[in-house]
Amino acid sequence: MLRRYERKDIPEIVKLEKLQLESSLEESYYISDLTNSLAYHYVWEENEQILGFVSSIFDGCSLEILNIVIDKPYQSKGYGTKLLAFVLDELVPLGLKQASLEVRPSNLNAIHLYEKLGFKTVRIRKEYYKNKEDAYFMQKLYDEKKDIVNLEAILFSKKTGLKYTSDFKERYCLNYYDLYDYKIDSLKDFSYEDYILFLSNWLDENLFKGFEISSCALLHVNAYHYHSLTKKNYTVSFNYLEDNLEYIYKINKEYGKEYAQKYAKFVNDNIKKGKINSYSVMIDCKTVGTVLLLEYTQSIYIYSLYVDEENRHQGIASALMDACVKYAKKKNKCELYLEAELGETPIEMYKKMNFKEVETLYEMFQEKSWKKQM
Repeated sequence: MLRRYERKDIPEIVKLEKLQLESSLEESYYISDLTNSLAYHYVWEENEQILGFVSSIFDGCSLEILNIVIDKPYQSKGYGTKLLAFVLDELVPLGLKQASLEVRPSNLNAIHLYEKLGFKTVRIRKEYYKNKEDAYFMQKLYDEKKDIVNLEAILFSKKTGLKYTSDFKERYCLNYYDLYDYKIDSLKDFSYEDYILFLSNWLDENLFKGFEISSCALLHVNAYHYHSLTKKNYTVSFNYLEDNLEYIYKINKEYGKEYAQKYAKFVNDNIKKGKINSYSVMIDCKTVGTVLLLEYTQSIYIYSLYVDEENRHQGIASALMDACVKYAKKKNKCELYLEAELGETPIEMYKKMNFKEVETLYEMFQEKSWKKQM
């Protein structure tokens, strides 16, 4: 079980530190941190035994990892990776934008672990440790969530047939934190009805004629904290284009034939150019499910995950998600994001995979314009 530390854990934490690190932050430090709102210390406990722990300081934006220790019998078995991935994952919804730590150049196993999770050495601190050994200062950065969300605005702009511009974003793809620099501290302060009223009073009501408002959540998971739900093996193909045009057209036809044709060509062309990647599941040489991926500097954005109705609830979506996670690990971009409609079944599936909600988004789209094209 992974959890925040408690007072009863402190003697064992200090003992592990001294055994594994030959030094400790000492009991008095951890006792005082019980009331420190910036202290985020976690332990991994099994059968009432602490196998490892992480001590860290988090200010709502930056995380400083002080110590991470795994008891010797459990080292090199993935516990350290899972423990640190869990801690990082817990803090992303709280605003984590960068994490940092120091490590001895001689500690190759630890360096490999940190690099696997996206940390990079940015400088060397000379004679940092008591024995005069240098320290690598390593840092992990996160992509701006707002930039990731803007991708969805671009996709919506294609569905409306309007060119994506800054004016389009402000007028037709309004996210709660992006209204003419008007800051809303928390969506909890606004009910859905209050939000609509706020928009109507703030903007020209003529902008809303013929538009629908969609509510969804931006979700996130670290690839090493991801929980697979796959129970059946499927053949998953990377960038399979044989029937992709036909398939992408079919799943978007409800938005109008003209849009579906243009979007299918747009996706295929960008797969060929390497700007978009895809995974497909095939049964009897026919595509029955697909997912598209976009790469950011530090992360992967998953969108357009779709499985044919007659093939749902058979583990195909889970197999596609597993492929996305493996791809993220391969690319050393272990942060994954996606959007899901609030109140829909898929969001519950994602949460079982350990995805957590990061933001709640409201977006406007011109649904009637799609129907006219059909």
